[in-house]
Amino acid sequence: MKGLTQYLTRLQTFNLRIITKNELKSPVKEDGQKQAYSLAHETHYYDSFTFNSEIRVLKDMALIDLLSLNDTSLKREFEQLKKLKERFKLIWTNFHQHYSELRAEYPSNFIFSIQLDYLFIVNNLQPDHSDIYIGEEFVESLHDTLKIRDKFLSELISEVDEILHPRETFEEWMAKQKSPEQVEDVTAELTPKIPYNPDAGRPKFNHQYIDDFLQLIRTYFSEEHFNQLTTLIKEDDQPASQLIFNGNSNKLADAFKQLYEANLIVGCNKAELEKWILKHFLYSNGDKVNEYSEGWLSAIISSDTKVCKSPILEVRMKDKVPFLVPTVRNKKNSKY
Repeated sequence: MKGLTQYLTRLQTFNLRIITKNELKSPVKEDGQKQAYSLAHETHYYDSFTFNSEIRVLKDMALIDLLSLNDTSLKREFEQLKKLKERFKLIWTNFHQHYSELRAEYPSNFIFSIQLDYLFIVNNLQPDHSDIYIGEEFVESLHDTLKIRDKFLSELISEVDEILHPRETFEEWMAKQKSPEQVEDVTAELTPKIPYNPDAGRPKFNHQYIDDFLQLIRTYFSEEHFNQLTTLIKEDDQPASQLIFNGNSNKLADAFKQLYEANLIVGCNKAELEKWILKHFLYSNGDKVNEYSEGWLSAIISSDTKVCKSPILEVRMKDKVPFLVPTVRNKKNSKY
C-alpha cells in the first residue's frame, strides 16, 4: 500500500516557503525587506507546473493499490477517504470565513485561524506571534493548491465508489425494460446497481425568472458563452465547452445558491447543483482561467458561511412572491 500512503501523505502536507518580500515601491533598501510565506510552488501556475502532475500520478498509484484489496478492505479504505474529504470541506468553510476578496494583507495568525495546522501537516510554519507577512498572493496560492488536492481526492473517491457501487448503463437499463422478467444474479443482489436516470440531479430553472436572471449575469460572459448559457438553462442543451465567468469565483456560486434557496432552481439537491456548476463553468479574474473545486463550491452553497461581499443579485420577497434585484458593485470589482 506504498502508493496509497505516499498519496495521502502528500495530499495532506503543505510545504511553506519563507521568502523575502520588498516592502517598498522605491529602490530596495535593506530595511525595506520583510519575510513572507509562499505556496506558489504547490500550485499549477508560474514555476510549479509539476505539482499538479505529481498529485495526479500519486492518485493513480493509490488507485492501483486499492484495486488489489478485497471488498471488505476496500470498503474500509473508502470510509477513510470520505473522512479525509470531510476535513477538506471543513478547511474550505474555515477558509471562506476568513477570506476577503477585497483584502491585500491578512492577519499574521491567518493560517492558525483557518486551522490549516490542525487539519493537515504544515511544514516550516512559524509561531502565530511571528511577524511573517501574509498577503493576497499567499492566500490565493493556498486556495489554488487546496483546489488541486481536493479535485484529485474527489476523483479517487468517485473511482472507488464506482467499483463498489457500479452504475447501471443505459444499455443495461433498456435491456431490462424489454425483458423485465429477467432474474438478477446473486452478485447484482449483493451489489445493487443504481438505476439509470438521465434527468436525475439536473437543475431545473423556474422559467418565469430565467430572462431576468440571464440579464443580470449577461455582462459576466462573452457573447458566445452567454448564448450557450442561455440554451443550457432554458433547454438543457449542453455547451461545447465549459463557460467562462468573468469575475470572482464566489459571485456566480452565490447567485445560483440564492436561486436554489428561493426555490427558483429545483430538481436537484445542493450537492448536485455544485457538481453541475463544476461541470459547466470556469471563472477568470482577468489574469488566468481557473477551475472551480467541489470543496470550494460546497463551502459556499452547502454551508451558511457568508463569503460574497459583492453579490450579483439578491432574491427578495414581496407578498410571498420572489423577485430578483441587481446589487451595487463595489469599486474594486466594478470592471465585472
